[in-house]
Amino acid sequence: MDAAPRDPSRLLALLGLARRANKLQVGWSAVEQAVHRNERPLVILAVDMGAGQRTRALRWEPVRGFVADQVTCDELATHLGRNKLSVVSVCDPGFVDGIRKLG
Repeated sequence: MDAAPRDPSRLLALLGLARRANKLQVGWSAVEQAVHRNERPLVILAVDMGAGQRTRALRWEPVRGFVADQVTCDELATHLGRNKLSVVSVCDPGFVDGIRKLG
């Protein structure tokens, strides 16, 4: 069975917009702080992040949910101007709704 083609461009565009609006937590520690501050972020995990990191991230609570099948580490890092990046999050309800509508 063929999987649907993965097109991360719309998600990356929304993440870039969230970053410019200062509504994006970038990197492990920033996302973890948002979770611990009880901001209930929507967490975006890179498809190819390490198994240990993925397991640890999936235990974070409270969160609004996870997007784990859309972007790679390289795509996130390149689009957001980092060398390495495997996790970002958004707390703003408008951006969360926009990301969820992408499917």
